[in-house]
Amino acid sequence: MFKSGELKLLWPFYLDALISPMLFFMPAFLVVYFINIGVSLFQVSLLTATMSLAMIIFEIPTGAVADIYGRKFSVLFGALIQGIAMFSIFFIHNYYFLFVSFALVGIGVTFNSGAREAWITDLIHSRDKKLLPSFFSKYASIDSFAMIFSGILGAYIVKHFGLSFIWLFTGASFFITFAILFFAPEYFVRKPVNLDESYRRLKNQSLTSLSYVRKHFVLFWFLIASAFIVFGGLFGGDLAWITLLTEYGFPESYFGYMWSVFGVIGVIAPFISFRYSKKKPLKLMAYIILFLVLANLLIIFAYNYIFILAVLLLTHLFFMMHRPVERTYIHSLIKSKSRATVVSIESMFLSLIGVLVLPLVGLSVDFIGARNTILLSVLFTIPAVFIYLILGRNKKL
Repeated sequence: MFKSGELKLLWPFYLDALISPMLFFMPAFLVVYFINIGVSLFQVSLLTATMSLAMIIFEIPTGAVADIYGRKFSVLFGALIQGIAMFSIFFIHNYYFLFVSFALVGIGVTFNSGAREAWITDLIHSRDKKLLPSFFSKYASIDSFAMIFSGILGAYIVKHFGLSFIWLFTGASFFITFAILFFAPEYFVRKPVNLDESYRRLKNQSLTSLSYVRKHFVLFWFLIASAFIVFGGLFGGDLAWITLLTEYGFPESYFGYMWSVFGVIGVIAPFISFRYSKKKPLKLMAYIILFLVLANLLIIFAYNYIFILAVLLLTHLFFMMHRPVERTYIHSLIKSKSRATVVSIESMFLSLIGVLVLPLVGLSVDFIGARNTILLSVLFTIPAVFIYLILGRNKKL
């Protein structure tokens, strides 16, 4: 599974992928938690949109900070912010105070989003480039393997201690990330700069990266395809699926076991897609997203929580097959010196979609129902298939 010298170089990243996710079972219970405390789905969507808005505001500056001061510094600082924010939610009982915590989570994400992938990619390039093509698949599989135990632990915690404890365990997962990745090596040459020079470089690096994306035909349209996938994914996301399962009597603690099954799928799916990703990755992604669309259409026939869960697991399989191929491909399009900032721009762009769309998703679930909201996701996802196929006609891609 691992090549010679791979674990010696990358063990902190693999260890973090194994341990930290075991405590990160919050996503499985987030919607259920807020429904139980009397928050509407529209209000939940406003909270998550606030997190996305914070990501937009801070994405480019924090991405450029990573390019200037180091990706490791950025990732570790982001982990601390996210850990503190998650801990705080456990003690908050006022809905409006939750906006501060979710904004802090979004800020923490920006320090991590582009920097982590750039940190790993540049480190591998500096030692052994052959390790990169398989890294993201292995990393995703290990992370998903940890999810298997995470869901079981989450089900136990929720059943015996209550839903509110999800925030304490999630906060702890980020502190563990900080502790493990503190020992990870970094390939980065730091240069002493004064404050004024830092601001100038932040601005110049961000503008250069924006220009790079705009002029790069394939990268530009690849991001447009990602936008359609995110747009559709939000309508066919947790708000709709978890609400639908809850409406059909799915027990609260079972969401933990569902999370564990997600982990099993996540272990298997990246290896399936990686096997075929070396040749014509764009065509492969087009087919994966097409199958995802077809799987979502099966919700038309699902009228008990077992069938609904089966359809959800099928869509998750295709999503997990798509992710590692997408990340490996996009990094192949970006120059090293702009990698962290360009990936941060990508994250900012997709977060903007989240800010605009999430409230609409919440309203959609509240007014037309979870099932119809999932069906709407199909319309928004289909354009990505055509973009991938058009880009894939170029034999060099």
